[in-house]
Amino acid sequence: MRVFLALEIPKEIKEYLGVVKDQMARRVHNVKWVSERGQHITLKFFGEQEEKRVREIGDALSGIERLYDPVAVTLKNIEAFPDRKRARVIVVALEKGVDNIQMIFHDIEDRLSVLGVEKEKRSFRPHITLGRMKIAGPLLDRDIVAVDMKGFIIRKMVLFQSILQPAGAIYAPIRELEFNKTI
Repeated sequence: MRVFLALEIPKEIKEYLGVVKDQMARRVHNVKWVSERGQHITLKFFGEQEEKRVREIGDALSGIERLYDPVAVTLKNIEAFPDRKRARVIVVALEKGVDNIQMIFHDIEDRLSVLGVEKEKRSFRPHITLGRMKIAGPLLDRDIVAVDMKGFIIRKMVLFQSILQPAGAIYAPIRELEFNKTI
């Protein structure tokens, strides 16, 4: 099964980003836009894994949620990966909460490396994906929609199965880890 780990974002933020995405879609074409239900902050993509391996990953992550409080986050602006001149992925960057999310990410990387899961080679920049360009190209200033610096709380991390469909991926939760620091 195809698996990834992500931070879940609240429904009202997904709805707001749906409006932003719709405004961007009127300006930027040849993009496969992410549905509201598919919006999240990806922490780790594992790709195809056998069921036994998915259980091992879930077990390795178990308990991490008790080490962290829910994370206060603020939306920042529209950016692109790898950059705006050669945009492949259109994202919403985050302002407040990035350091806390990066701490969680590094903790996850350390826990999973014990299982032999390779650590990410690229630097981790927490973001919410809005769409993927079908052909890389520039993302121009005139195409970018202003994003309100809305704040929200991330309360849980979810290990998802990604089921690929012609209309887009469906994400089925495998294990939910709700942040509730008790130390």
